[in-house]
Amino acid sequence: MSTDSLIAVSYRREGDDKHFVSLDSHALADLAIDYTGIPDDERGGTATKLLCASALYCYAATLGSALKSRGAKIKSLTGNAVAEKERDGYGRTKISTIKVRVQVEVDETDQAILEKCRLIMRNGCLVTYSLDEGIHVEYEIQ
Repeated sequence: MSTDSLIAVSYRREGDDKHFVSLDSHALADLAIDYTGIPDDERGGTATKLLCASALYCYAATLGSALKSRGAKIKSLTGNAVAEKERDGYGRTKISTIKVRVQVEVDETDQAILEKCRLIMRNGCLVTYSLDEGIHVEYEIQ
């Protein structure tokens, strides 16, 4: 595997309440997650929200690129992502479904391009089809 195909982030924890994710990106700020003063029962869902954000961003950006590369002018492109959770056979909570919805507005003259892109996007984007196909994860604790 070439280093061109590797994407890396790093994580740091300070105490019980502060978490930092370094993204090493010119376009994306590092993340600071600070639970100071937030009760334990209100801290859940952060990782799921980040996963939804990744799926939504990837899908919307891919759609936008597909439209733009075919000459369409995007008037607006918005969306949301919702995760559904369930328990597996061992009682562990897992994300069972992520529903990504986008709304896009293009000029009337670009409707045919939008329909073509709608067909292309049935296969998802890098993140969504990676999740859909399953992800092999290797673990190492040092």
